[in-house]
Formats: sequence, C-alpha cells, structure tokens
Amino acid sequence: MTSRTRSAGVAALTAALLAAATGCTGGSGGSGGGPAEAPPPRRPARREPPDGHRPSAAPGAASAPAGFTLVASGDVLPHDSIIRRAAEDSAGDGYDFRPMLSGVKSVVSGADLAICHMETVYGKKGGPYTGYPAFKSPPEVAAGLRATGYDSCSTASNHTLDDGAEGLARTLDALDEAGIRHAGSARTAEEAAQPALMKAGGATVAQLAYTYDTNGYPLPKGRP
Repeated sequence: MTSRTRSAGVAALTAALLAAATGCTGGSGGSGGGPAEAPPPRRPARREPPDGHRPSAAPGAASAPAGFTLVASGDVLPHDSIIRRAAEDSAGDGYDFRPMLSGVKSVVSGADLAICHMETVYGKKGGPYTGYPAFKSPPEVAAGLRATGYDSCSTASNHTLDDGAEGLARTLDALDEAGIRHAGSARTAEEAAQPALMKAGGATVAQLAYTYDTNGYPLPKGRP
C-alpha cells in the first residue's frame, strides 16, 4: 500500500512538471492551454564598424610567433679538380663557381636563412691555389656562394689555419666583400667576441661554429 501511494505521487508530480514545461514552451498556443507568452523584444541589429576600424585581435592577446625556413649545408671543399672546373667555367676570366652550384640554387635561395660550411681558406687573388692536403681556394668561391643564395657560412674547421693567419684573414675579407656573414674564426679578439646575429622571419638567429683541431697547425703567435 505504501508502495502504491509513492508510485501514484511520483506519477502526479511528473505530470505536473510536464504540464508546466509545455506551458512555458508552447509557442503560439495549443488547443487546451492558456494564452501564449509574448515573444521577447528583438535586439537591434549589431552595426559592424568600417573595415579600417576593426580591431585585428582582442586587446591583450599575444600574436603567434612567425616561423622561418632554414637551409644548412656541409663542406664547401674545392679540391684540385673543382678548382680546374671553375677555371674552365669562367671562360678564361678567373674562376666561376656559380655553374657548379646552380643545381641547389632554387632550394638555397628560397630559404629565409641559408648557411654553408666554408671548409677551406682562400689564397691570394690570382693564386697559386691548392687542394689536399693544405687547401688554398680561389676567393671567387665567396661570390659563387652569394649568387647561390647563401647568407652566412661557418669558417671553423680543421683547415682554418692551412695558410696561417693570412689565409684566415683573406677568407673573411672575401666573405665580407661578397656580403656573406661568417662565424667560427676571426681576425681580432674583438671580432671573435661579437656573435653573428641574423634576422629570419620573426626571429633573431645566432650562428655559432667551433673546431677541435687544426691538423697540427699551431695557433698564430699572440693571436689565439
């Protein structure tokens, strides 16, 4: 008996809740209900500001950092055969390394930042130039790298002192003339203390380069 009374009460309560819900959401009214509630007043249409006055982002919202593309390639290492080929490609007017690098130009020049490793040092303008084991490359290498799209090169390698401090200085001079940044070797202590910083996309990129060996060549006296 108690069980039946509880069930009847639950059913009545459920029916009352359903009736109340129907009365609140009945829209235009039903056959047995009271008058339908009036719809809420319409809000005025939102007027958009002119395009030039629209805020680009919510106040205080941080913009996403921009990315950048990087190309980094290994040794630029002119052996004797490469030097001879560059002389042939120049048609008797010095050395031209651009034809040999043309196959990678589309990739290198398309990057936001392109870095090479300049393995060897440069000899004097006009030569003589040598390959392995003590390299002295034509300084025209730098112009070829620039024409290919390189922005910077590392210059610290086991061949950095193949022609002493003079070869090192000639190499950095030629890279400077070609507009190519460099890191890893320096002409002075002051230059060595300045990091190579470059802009790429929304970033400032620092290039670092080191070598653990110079093929037995000692550091120049007083110029470590």
